[in-house]
Amino acid sequence: MTDGEDPGDLARMRLAVYLEALRARMPRAQYDLLTEVLRMWAEAGGGTIRLRMDDEERELFTQEVQHELLVVMGLIGAQVPGHEDRADHVVARLGDGEHAKGVMSLVPPDVARDSAKLRAMRDKVDAVQKQRSQDLAETEGIARASGMLPEPAEDEDP
Repeated sequence: MTDGEDPGDLARMRLAVYLEALRARMPRAQYDLLTEVLRMWAEAGGGTIRLRMDDEERELFTQEVQHELLVVMGLIGAQVPGHEDRADHVVARLGDGEHAKGVMSLVPPDVARDSAKLRAMRDKVDAVQKQRSQDLAETEGIARASGMLPEPAEDEDP
């Protein structure tokens, strides 16, 4: 960047160029799904969102699409003054835990090279997923006991 250039303008331009490159190389249905998830994420104010996808959408939401989603989130985050470095973050595959599978995260390059930090991140995500699963099971149990949900069929998991 040269003197006089606005870092916000550079971040917006970098995001626009990246999105255009994605549009050119991704199948249309995957790009549309990616942009829809980004829209929902932005409308929720960033952070965590819960996605409900049909079978076709789940098939389209590949590891590559998820990877690109994280990259774009980093580029969007880089537009916040003082967070320009997020544009240089990389997607790290954290692997599988007992409860969370295919975990990925956007991290600074130095963290991506530190296997102990990546393992700790995966373990934290795995613990959160375990707690969410337990909370969901408890909530569904309460809803069933109160008659708000039907009992599962015998061939279904509770």
